Amino acid sequence: MIIQNLTVRFGDFTAVDDVTLEIPDGRVVGLVGESGSGKSSLARAVCGLVPYTGSIEGVRRVQMVFQDPYASLNPRMTVGDTVAEGIRGRDRDSEVKRLLDLVRLPAEVAGRYPRELSGGQRQRVAIARALGGDPGLLVADEITSALDVSVQGAVLNLVRGLRDELGLPMLFISHNLAVVRYVADVVAVMHQGRLVEVGPAEQVVGEPAHDYTRALLAAVPRLRG
Repeated sequence: MIIQNLTVRFGDFTAVDDVTLEIPDGRVVGLVGESGSGKSSLARAVCGLVPYTGSIEGVRRVQMVFQDPYASLNPRMTVGDTVAEGIRGRDRDSEVKRLLDLVRLPAEVAGRYPRELSGGQRQRVAIARALGGDPGLLVADEITSALDVSVQGAVLNLVRGLRDELGLPMLFISHNLAVVRYVADVVAVMHQGRLVEVGPAEQVVGEPAHDYTRALLAAVPRLRG
């Protein structure tokens, strides 16, 4: 997928300013920046949730996983019904089971409600629901920031596993450069609505070219250790 000269404005405020970014097939592009940098506005534009100018080419179906899994899941729907929302033309029960297996949840979870699950399990359900829509691109917006530290690593490992198993391109968004480095093949650094640096993850982290990237690295002192 190629994002070309994308701009998002809210009245007189420019949230995303002329951004061009490629998300290669089978790769995770990590978009990192502090709160207010424009990264979530860019994600919502890619998903068609906010108006924009510019172009987005090369992908038809985009699914998004949001930050707070409890808020994004319907508390009145079972896990099975939730995961089945996007399934079309396939056997519902077997497909729900397959999707739950993909996100490392047992089949019996299908009969439970979101309130009966942990935060990490709910986020896995949200990912399974997104995969049920057979996306050409998965957008993950701060999907670990609402989780306990003890379960963040498991969800990040799941993201890496899905990349390797499905070859599904992803736009992975976080304010934490250490998290982005762990899951992403390519890192894009966003500041005040613009991309200030884009490159292979190890290059951006190992030899940052922009002062803002260096500031993000300095905020995570153990990243170099």
